[in-house]
Amino acid sequence: MLDLDALHFLRPWWLLGLVPSLLLYVVVRYQGSIERQWKGVIEPHLLRHLKTGTKGRVWFRPIHLISWLAALGSIGAAGPTWEREVSPFAEDAAPMVVALDLSPSMDAVDVQPSRLERAKQKVRDLLLTRPGARTALIVYSGTAHTVLPLSDDPSIFDSFLAALATDIMPGSGKNAAAALALAESLLETDSVAGTILFLTDGIAEDQAEAFAAHDARSQDQVIVLAVGTEAGGPVRRPDGSFATDARGRRILATLDRAGLEALRGRAGVYVASITVDDCDVQQVGRRVQSHLRQVQQEDETARWRDMGYYVLFPVTLLGLLWFRRGWTVRWGAFLFVFLLQGCGGG
Repeated sequence: MLDLDALHFLRPWWLLGLVPSLLLYVVVRYQGSIERQWKGVIEPHLLRHLKTGTKGRVWFRPIHLISWLAALGSIGAAGPTWEREVSPFAEDAAPMVVALDLSPSMDAVDVQPSRLERAKQKVRDLLLTRPGARTALIVYSGTAHTVLPLSDDPSIFDSFLAALATDIMPGSGKNAAAALALAESLLETDSVAGTILFLTDGIAEDQAEAFAAHDARSQDQVIVLAVGTEAGGPVRRPDGSFATDARGRRILATLDRAGLEALRGRAGVYVASITVDDCDVQQVGRRVQSHLRQVQQEDETARWRDMGYYVLFPVTLLGLLWFRRGWTVRWGAFLFVFLLQGCGGG
């Protein structure tokens, strides 16, 4: 996509070639006018009545073609550019750390079969869209723990995901800030901008500051995939019973929409909700890749991509007009070679 703000030329001195191109067109057109040719032979006031009009006039001549080719060649040789090249040493896919919430509320069944099981399935679906990409898995509740470090082998995730349950965590809570810090440590030695993906039913508003601080100091983006509904649902315990309060009433766990909105507003975190299809997974995948491209474009050490080569296409199409019947451009071959060399120069 053309970014006009970033548009500039790698070899701007070649734009000086536009001046002779324009002068060539103007001079030849002036020299070829009827008034110029008959000046001094026929009085101007008589010439106006002797002219037969413009019918049959050829508006596009070989000299016009040469002017256009010279102008396009100058622009191409100047090296227009508006985006940076991706380093050949950079990886095709950005690394990702998946932070899975294992607090008791993830056992709510407002999303079938449960929030946790649906979140696990989304992780599996996401891995299928990232062949060859490195992904890590951490879990958290009151504390955060690494399950798998960054790996490009998705097959090892299945057995670990199947074993995850809310009752394996050593303490209760929903310490997303601790999970964020752990995810940062997994990505800090990586040279490629990564993504931290939270699958959770809520993040407390008082933890938004930790996410805002991360946004200010790190190139790694944070995405939250919200699991659950605002209407909420009962929490099924590992033994199959439902969690109840002191009065014996079922506890309804609701989606913490207010906390997620605070996170979006104060820390710029991208928040999406799970869907019944794979739209959410595809959306996350696009965000991951677009973030990587954005960071690479902002890298001031990266080279600018020379777009001057694309000017060869219109130059070639215009060059086909040299074969038009009745046209003779004797030095056209020399000009075409000059344009080819100019676009690759610098």
